[in-house]
Amino acid sequence: MDTTPESFLDLFPLEAIVYLTPDSENVLEDIHPNKVYVLGGLVDESIHKQLTLQRAREQQLRTARLPIREYMVKAPNARNYHSETLAINQ
Repeated sequence: MDTTPESFLDLFPLEAIVYLTPDSENVLEDIHPNKVYVLGGLVDESIHKQLTLQRAREQQLRTARLPIREYMVKAPNARNYHSETLAINQ
């Protein structure tokens, strides 16, 4: 993987970018080799709900969400806390 201080908006055409956000209505079912997938990452989703979706819309980017609801079974949680956020550092 390469890293750069440049923005992905400056590196790729807007029509090639798919911004991944848990708030998108579009479910990511297939990966297309001609697309660039950007992870919209925040540390605390409860404070900034829909911020990644808002950022993508401001840039007129296509969005999608990982199919967590469709394919992942969550273990019961006594605190009744539900999150569709996955840690990418695991």
